[in-house]
Amino acid sequence: MIVRRVLNNNVVDGLDDSLQEVIVFGKGLGFNSKPGELIDETMIEKIFRLDDAAASRHFASIVGSIPADILSATADLVTRAREELRVKISDSLYASLADHLSFAVARAKDGGDFTIPLAVEVRRFYPTEYAFAKSAVAELNAKLGIELPADEAISIALHVINAQVGGAADSASRLMELTHSILDIVRLHFGLAYDDDSPAYLRFVTHLRFFAQRVLLGETVQRDDAELLRILREQKEPAFACVDKVDAFVMRSHGHAMSASEKVYIGLHINSFL
Repeated sequence: MIVRRVLNNNVVDGLDDSLQEVIVFGKGLGFNSKPGELIDETMIEKIFRLDDAAASRHFASIVGSIPADILSATADLVTRAREELRVKISDSLYASLADHLSFAVARAKDGGDFTIPLAVEVRRFYPTEYAFAKSAVAELNAKLGIELPADEAISIALHVINAQVGGAADSASRLMELTHSILDIVRLHFGLAYDDDSPAYLRFVTHLRFFAQRVLLGETVQRDDAELLRILREQKEPAFACVDKVDAFVMRSHGHAMSASEKVYIGLHINSFL
């Protein structure tokens, strides 16, 4: 492994044996290092391997200003998120989370107050990511010797959610806005009052989460469900009349044409409330 450039006394941008670019962290690793020299592997504490070139460039551009202990904690959290949540998480999480934690720790030391938008929506629509983020706050407090506020879990969860949809900073808010809108369309169409703890509601929200994610990513589920959709339209006409409203909304707001499979599944979920 060789040095490409020194980012600070603890971090270097390097190439591994397969010539993949890596960000390497270790106390004193960059001190007196020069481009082209071999990296002393006994000093390496963390290696960041980012497959996404844009995410790698962004991370390299900020990593020199991030304290070493926060870099190390960030690497551990990204690894744990990928293992425990079992979802695809963009490499962009390295930079966004490290940058955020650097700011959050400084703010906690200064005792500054803050409010976090979408707190209710994160707890309601993303309980798994929120539970992970709460454990992350406890882990950070122990590792960094600090007392982050409990609501910091909302911010961390938002970064994890963003990283599941490509990494754009507004992805989480767009996901929750779309989920909210579809729930409102169904509620108003039937005059429903949702029971937030009912199995039917929780299953519907989970399905809408993944549907909203596909809409934002420009993906769709395509199976040969046209005949099934025709039959269900005849059997469960009220539910599928509402599906048509949802279909029109996502086309108008996101340019997404719902497939027959997507209409079938959303229609069956809606029918469970009737």
